[in-house]
This record gives sequence, structure tokens and C-alpha cells, in this order.
Amino acid sequence: MTPAGIATERRKLLFVVPDLKGGGAPRVILSLLGALDPQRYDIALLNLGPRGQALESQMPPAVKTRHSWPGGLLGAKLATLWHGRDRDLLIAGQETRATFCVHWAAKLLQKPAAAWVHIAYEHWARGYSERHRKRSRNAYREILNLAFVSEGARVSMRNWLSAQQALPSARQRANWTVIPNLFRADNYVDDRAPSIEQRKLLQAMQSRPSLIGIGRLEARKGFDVLLRAAALALRKGLDFDVVLLGEGPLRQSLAALASELGIGARVHMPGHVSSSLPWLRASTAYVLTSRLEGLPTTILEAFACGTPVIANDCPSGPSELLAGGRAGELVAMDDLEALAEAMRRILQSPERRAELRAAGLARVQRYDAQSVVPQWEQFIESSIRSAPVGMPAGRPYEA
Repeated sequence: MTPAGIATERRKLLFVVPDLKGGGAPRVILSLLGALDPQRYDIALLNLGPRGQALESQMPPAVKTRHSWPGGLLGAKLATLWHGRDRDLLIAGQETRATFCVHWAAKLLQKPAAAWVHIAYEHWARGYSERHRKRSRNAYREILNLAFVSEGARVSMRNWLSAQQALPSARQRANWTVIPNLFRADNYVDDRAPSIEQRKLLQAMQSRPSLIGIGRLEARKGFDVLLRAAALALRKGLDFDVVLLGEGPLRQSLAALASELGIGARVHMPGHVSSSLPWLRASTAYVLTSRLEGLPTTILEAFACGTPVIANDCPSGPSELLAGGRAGELVAMDDLEALAEAMRRILQSPERRAELRAAGLARVQRYDAQSVVPQWEQFIESSIRSAPVGMPAGRPYEA
């Protein structure tokens, strides 16, 4: 049965993404595309990145994959224009490049558009050049259909546009919608065999306490904070290892910091893996120390694996996912003492681990297809019926 307000004709959608190299946001996008009913949606995905990236092999069968054209941003815009010409709705799957392309193409095509916001934008945009700020300001002022992964991300965008003197009116923001990330464990395909070293480490984690951090090894993920708190906890007599799962530009500096802190032998960096789930299942707890997020999918992954979560209260997402601390250990940003104490509570208390395991397994049900997909169906339909980009809000658009 079709829910009230949802059209019965098959809708043609174009999702645009900057790349498919991996990471939380692209994986969430593919989860959604695989959950949308192909009898109701004709879906094409335009990948602005190179061909042959890691997540291409996990593309849902019903989704038509399209690729960008040569020529940098101009080529990407022209490809969006071409592939969007017969679509009912153009959707930017991520911020910046994909959003710029969708904004430009939809405006020329006089079609409605939507944008998916995965990050706390006022913090994310602090380093933008004036040219980049102008592009973002114009795009988010004129794309009136925005899907935010968390309430914190919605508030952050409102704050940023207000500061830029570009906030749309309340009427124009009527389709600013908070839709949490869809989590599907079956979308995590372990299609690359672990190396010998990775297998040895995974086996060792079965018999020793370990705390795991997951993500690109970059400043935004705050792994330096995790290492400093771990060193503090180890100096207090706790016995555990730290595993940092991922690759990135800070690999060498993080290894050097671990040595400087005297915990080099306790810290392991096995590199990139195709699925984080086996590593989370083998860990005593997952620790998120990001300085900026939107709605971190890694917390949902930990919930699904029954792995307790420790997270700092960064903008935005951890507090919403952890229900203000009821579903995990939530600590203040950059508070090393509090983070080390949370580690101690988890490591030393089987009762606390069991409590958080049950809370996480219950909470992850809120992010399944049955809960999330109807919200996306309503958002897609209201977006298709909205004004084309650049036209006054409230003017009806007939697809």
C-alpha cells in the first residue's frame, strides 16, 4: 500500500556524489539507494570521482551508475546537467562539489533539487575561501529541500546561513527535514581478504581488552585525543590495546605521538579494511573522539555489533545517538580525564558493558529501513512538488 501523499507513478531520481572511495557518507547513500523500491523509483547515481573506486562493487543492482566528464568542476557540472535532463529530482548526496553541481544544473534545467547534509556546516565551513563561501551560500539559499542527518546539523546550517545573511524565510525552509542515517549491516560486504598482519591482530583482539577508533587518520577525527586519554588510562594501571582503523595523512605523526607518550607497543594501525564490523565485534569498546561530525555511522555500527560506545560530545550527532549519555559514555570535548575515566568504567565493569550493549542494540532499531525509508519517501515527494531551483517558493512544480 502506498503511504498517503506518495505518488503512484515511478519517479526518476538522480543522486550526485563526489566519489565512491569509501567512508561513512557514501556507504549511507548506497544503503538508502538499496532500500528504495525500484518499482517506484528509477534511480541513477552520478559519481563525480574516478572510476573503479572501492564502493562501486557494492552498488545496488537496480541503480544505474553514471560517471563524470573530464574538465574538473566544469566537466562535473556538465555531466550533472546532461544526466539530469530527464530526471524528476536532482539530489546532491553530499556537501560542496556535489551540491554545487546539482545547484547549477537544476537551475538551468528549471527542475527541483534537494541536498543531503551530513555535517555540522558552520564548523565545517570555517576554512572556506570567499569563493567557496559564495558558492555554498548561493546553493543552500536556493536549494530549498534539505535533508539533515541530525537536528544538530540542521541548527548548524541555520546558524551558518544566518551569519552569511542568506537564511531563507521560514516558509522557504518548510522542507528542511531531519532524517537519520539508515543503517543496514547487510550493506557491509567484506570483499577484500585481510592481510596476514590484520588477521593476527584480529585474533589477538579476541583474547585481550582493546579500544578501537575508526576513520580517516586526519585532524578532524581527533585520534590524538584518543591516544592521550589512553596513555593517561594506562598510566593509572589499566591494561588494554588501542586499534586505529583507517588510513590518512596523520598516520606517521600518530605513530610518533604514541611513541612519545610511551604507548607505542600498545597502539596498532592495521590500515584500511573493507568492513569495520568484524573489528568492532572483537573490541571491548568503540571510542569516537571526532572534533566534528554530522551523525557518525560508526556509532550505529558499534550498536549493531553490541560494542559499547564512548564518544565526546562534538557537533553534531553523538549526543543524539547516545540519547544524551543513556546509550553510551558521553564526555565533554577534549576532556582527557573524563575520557580516561570513561575508558576505566567500560574496561573494569562487565555490568556496564552489558548495560550499554543492550542499550545500543535497542537503539539501532530506530535507524533501520522500516523507520527511515518512509521518511525519505515523503521528503522525495515533497521535493519533487516544490519550486524549481531559483524560482519563488510556493510556486507549484508539475513533474
